[in-house]
Order: sequence, then C-alpha cells, then structure tokens
Amino acid sequence: MGTWTAGLLGPLLGGVAVALTTYWTTRARAQAEARKLDAEAEKTRAETTKILAEVGIHAQPVPTTHELPKGWGASGGVPEDYEVGVDFDLLPSRRACAFIRSREQGQFEYASLLQTIRADDYRGARVELSAMVKARDVASWAGLWIRVDDASDNILAFGNMYHAERRITGTQNWRRCSVVLDVPEAGAYLNFGLVMQRTGQVWMYDVQLEVVDDDVPVTDFLALLPRRPTNLDFEDGVS
Repeated sequence: MGTWTAGLLGPLLGGVAVALTTYWTTRARAQAEARKLDAEAEKTRAETTKILAEVGIHAQPVPTTHELPKGWGASGGVPEDYEVGVDFDLLPSRRACAFIRSREQGQFEYASLLQTIRADDYRGARVELSAMVKARDVASWAGLWIRVDDASDNILAFGNMYHAERRITGTQNWRRCSVVLDVPEAGAYLNFGLVMQRTGQVWMYDVQLEVVDDDVPVTDFLALLPRRPTNLDFEDGVS
C-alpha cells in the first residue's frame, strides 16, 4: 500500500474505530441506564402497592406538633419523618386546608392523612372522592386514595392516583383531583384520604365524598385488572 493511500486510510479507519467504540459504549451506557430506570420503576410500583395496602391497617400513627383536623387521622411507614396538620395561612380568609410535609431528614417512606367511615350508606353505589390539591417539590408522587374493606379487613376495592397521567409530582398549583370506585355489598368500611411518598409537601381542601352515576369511569385498581390472562404465547405484539 502506498504512502499516500496509507495516509488517507489511516485517519479514516481510525475514525471508524472511534465511531464504533463510541457507539457501543454509548449503547451499553444507555442500556444500563434503561435497566436502572426499569428497576427503579418496579421498585416504586412495589412500594406503592405496599403503601396503599397498608394505609390505615398496619401503618403507624404520625406524631405531629400540629393539630389534626377533627375526624381525621395520620399514619405512615416511618411516622417521625413527616408532619401532618392544618394550615390557615395558605388560602384567602384563613380558610383551613390540611397538609402533609416531610421533615428535613429521614428515611422518607410515606405518610397519609386519612378517615375511616362505615360503608352502610354507600353499599352497591359508585362513589367519588374529590378534593382540591396543591403540591410543592414532591419527589416521588402524591394523590387521593379510597379503599373498601370488609368486616375482616380484607380489601374489596381500591382506587388511587398512582398512574402516571393522574399522579401528583413536583410542584403543582391547586387542581381538583378525584378517584372513583364501586362499593361492593360486602363492604363494611370506607377508608379514604391523601397520601405522599418520600419527600415534599401537599395540601388539600374542599374534600367531597359523594355517590355518582354509573357513567362516571372508575379508577379502582382491582376493577381495572383484566379478568382473564392475555398474550400467553407472546404473539400479540409488545406494549
């Protein structure tokens, strides 16, 4: 090979080698990052399922230096990491709103402001829990939730705002949020409230629990699960 040809091909081959090395390095890094994100998403889903199944049943009371609104309770995974109470300075005319706020340091699992009532007046009906909600620096997610238990504390129905298009994250101004589910005839208790995972602060006011028409779509996590297995031969495409 002549000197001129070698001089031309040398940089060219070197450039190809650099490009290939960069491609495979970048691809490997992207794949590793994707695996990391998938693992984090799966961890969050598992944590959320655990959180919302435990709220009001196994969770510990949140000790607070603030007064809780009458009729409401507070619970959490690591209760001492959060403050729950009533704020009279955020809304005009000193109208009360409730809040959940993470402290400066802690393990930060979750905290919930909740209420439990008898299901007698709602059995067989479709109910909607709604409230005005505001958020600041919510690192994971927050949202309304509602759950129906039977007399033995078995979960019969469960609605929440965990799905990506409905959850509250980051900083958001006041907006009306809602969850909807059908109350089974075997329901004994209705549990509902506001939950926040990890760090940040959320407020809510104008909470309403009311019976709605059947044409209002449900957000019940259990009701939305498929009734039968699908795509068992993996031939029905990917999502």
